[in-house]
Amino acid sequence: MANGRYTLDEAAALLDKGRNTLARELRAAGVLDPNNLPGPRYRGRGYMVVRRNSYLHPRKGRVEYGRVLFTTAGLRLIAERLHMQPAENPTQH
Repeated sequence: MANGRYTLDEAAALLDKGRNTLARELRAAGVLDPNNLPGPRYRGRGYMVVRRNSYLHPRKGRVEYGRVLFTTAGLRLIAERLHMQPAENPTQH
């Protein structure tokens, strides 16, 4: 966790789920799109932040990608959407 933002791995651990299981459930609920980025209803609402980056691929050239980070509000949202409680208080990390 950095600055109250959680990676998918960290969010899964706090929700006592596996990363892939959580991602699959969030895609099914429409919270994440097929690329694991915020779904249309959740963009720009303060639940998630997308960290954009790129790397140099030997054949494709520069490849850009985004990595979703959940805010504390976003963590509460996904816990509510999936009808679960966080394993720990995320503000204490």
